[in-house]
Amino acid sequence: MKIRYGLPRINIKSLKRIYSHFGQHLGPFKIKLLLSTLALLGVSIMTLLRPWPLKIVFDYILQPSNDSSGSLFAPLMSADPWTVIIIAAGAVLAIAGLNGFFGYSQNILAKTAGHGVTAAIRLQLFSHIQRLPQSYHDYRETGELITSLTGDINLLQDLMVETVIRLVGQFVIIIGMLAVVFVLDWQLALVIIAVMPFFVISAFRFSREIKSAASRQREKYGRMVATMEETLSGISQVKAFAQEKRRDKLIGKSIGRDYRAGLRAARLAAKYARVVDIISAVGMALVLLLGARKALAGTISPGDLIIFISYLRGIYRPIRKVADLSARTAKAVVRGEKIMEILEIEPEVKDRENAVSAGKIKGDIRFENVHFSYVEGSPVLVGLNLVIPPGKTTVIIGPTGAGKSTVAKLLLRLYEPQKGTIFVDGRDISEYRVKSLRKRITSLTQDTFLFRTTLAENIAFGRPRATMEEIENAAKKAGADEFIKKFPDGYETLVGEGGATLSGGQRQRISFARATLRNSPVMIFDEPATGLDIHAEKEAKNALRIMKENHTLCIITHRLNFLELADWTIFIREGRLVEEGDPGELLDIKGEFYGFVSHEIIRTGYSEWPGNPIKGEMNS
Repeated sequence: MKIRYGLPRINIKSLKRIYSHFGQHLGPFKIKLLLSTLALLGVSIMTLLRPWPLKIVFDYILQPSNDSSGSLFAPLMSADPWTVIIIAAGAVLAIAGLNGFFGYSQNILAKTAGHGVTAAIRLQLFSHIQRLPQSYHDYRETGELITSLTGDINLLQDLMVETVIRLVGQFVIIIGMLAVVFVLDWQLALVIIAVMPFFVISAFRFSREIKSAASRQREKYGRMVATMEETLSGISQVKAFAQEKRRDKLIGKSIGRDYRAGLRAARLAAKYARVVDIISAVGMALVLLLGARKALAGTISPGDLIIFISYLRGIYRPIRKVADLSARTAKAVVRGEKIMEILEIEPEVKDRENAVSAGKIKGDIRFENVHFSYVEGSPVLVGLNLVIPPGKTTVIIGPTGAGKSTVAKLLLRLYEPQKGTIFVDGRDISEYRVKSLRKRITSLTQDTFLFRTTLAENIAFGRPRATMEEIENAAKKAGADEFIKKFPDGYETLVGEGGATLSGGQRQRISFARATLRNSPVMIFDEPATGLDIHAEKEAKNALRIMKENHTLCIITHRLNFLELADWTIFIREGRLVEEGDPGELLDIKGEFYGFVSHEIIRTGYSEWPGNPIKGEMNS
C-alpha cells in the first residue's frame, strides 16, 4: 500500500469563507485574543528558558571552565558557588511561576473569547434554523441539527480562536529552539534537523490513520446514541410489545461496534507514542554521542549539551501538535462548511418589502385556484377554491388524506402554494407580515405538543405576559381548571417531555386553554377529537361552543362529531372542493356530501348527530 505523507488537505478557499462569514463574531474579543497571543508568547519564552538554570550550575559551579570569560554569565565565575546555586534555583522557580501565570492567562483569555464566539454562532444558527421553512424541518433529522448546534460549532470555534493561537505558539517554540542550538553549535543543530523529518513523517502518517479511526469511532458512537435515543423515546411501545430483550441485543451490538472502534483508535494512538519515543531516543543518542565528544574536547560546555538534549526532547512535541492541529483544522473546515450551508438556505416564507400588519382582521378567508404538493409529482391540493366566512364556525370535512390539514398550514404560511392565491379580508396573505398574520390566527394541530415547563406556562405559551387570573379563566372555559387543581402543585405542576405525564384528553384541554387565552380572531382546530373519549369529546365541544362567540372558528375533521357546531361546511376530497355551504342545505340536495355523511353514519354507527339525514332509515 502506498502511503502519502503531508498535511491533511485543507480547502483554503473554504477557510477564507469561514473567517469571512463568522469573523464578525471575533470583533468584541479582539483585545482578549491579542492578550492571549502575547501570553502564549510568554509561555514559549519560558519553555526556551527552562534548561538554562541547569546550564549555569554545570558550567559555572560543577564544571567551571576558564574559557567562559567572554560568556554572558562570566560574572558568575567570581561569585560564591552557593550564591550561584541559589540564583539558579530561584530562576527555576521564577520560570515555573511565570510559565504558570502566562499559561493560565492564555487559557482563560482564549476560553473566554472562544465561548463568546461559540455562543454568538450558536444563537445565529439556532435563530436561522427556527425561521427556515417547515419543509426543511420535515425532511431533516433533529439529531443532525443538534449535532450542528453543538459539536460542529465547538470545532468551528476551536478553528477560529484556539487553533491560530496554538499554531503561533508552537512555531515560536520550534523556531526559537532551532535558533538557540544553531548559535551554540551548528553541527549539533544539523543532527537535530536531520532527525526532525522522521518526526514529521510519523506524525502526519499516524495523524491520518488516527483521524480515520476516530472518524469511524464517532460514526459508531453516533449510531449507538441514536439507537438508545430512539428506544427511550419509544419506551412505552417497547414495553407494550415486550421487546426489551430484542432492544438489549440491538443496543449490545451497537455498543460492541463502538467499543471495537474505540479500541482501534486507542491502539493507533499508543503505537504512535511508541514510534515517537523511539525516534526521540535515536535523536537523543546521536546528540549525546556527538555532544559528549565535543564536550570532552572542550568545543562545547556540559551546560550546552544539557540545552541540546532538553531541546531535542521538547522539539518533537510542537511538531506533533502542529500535525494534530492540521488534522483538526481540516475537520473543522468541513463542519464549518456544513454550518454555512444551513445559514445560506433562504427561508421560503419571508416578508415582502412593502408588507403590512394584519391588524384587526375579521377572518374572511378565500382560497382561489390553490395548487400545492409537498413532494413534486404528488399533488395534495389541486385548484382548490373555498370560502371561510368571517364570524362563523366552519367545518372542513372529508376523508383522510383529502388535504384538509394542508389548508391550515398554507393559511399560516408554513408553506407557500405553488400556484393560486389565499386571501384574508380581501388581501393576499403574502402582503401581510408573517409574524403579524400568525399572531391573529391560532392553529391547534392534532398532535398536541406541550413543553417541559409548568401547566401555567404551557397555557400562556401564546401570551407569555398573561396574568394568573387570565390563565385560570382560559382554563375554566376550556374545561381544564378542574383537573389542574387536583394536582398537588396545581398550575405550577411540571409537565413531562411532550406532555407525557398527562392523558390525551388533558393535553387537548390544555391546548384549548392555550387557544382561548390567546384569543385570536381566527382559530383553527385540526381533528380536535383525536385521542378523546366520549366524555372528553363533549367537554371539547362545550369549549368550542364558547369560542364560537366573536371568532372565526374553523374545525378540520374527517369525523361527523363536530358537524352540529357548523354554520358553514366545506367538503373536500382528493385536494379539491366538492361542495360547500350551509350543512342543512347540503344535506337537502343529497349530493356527494350527503353520500359521505350517510356512509360514515352507517360505518361508525354514529347516530347522535341532530342533523342525521338517515335517522329514519336507521330506526326502520
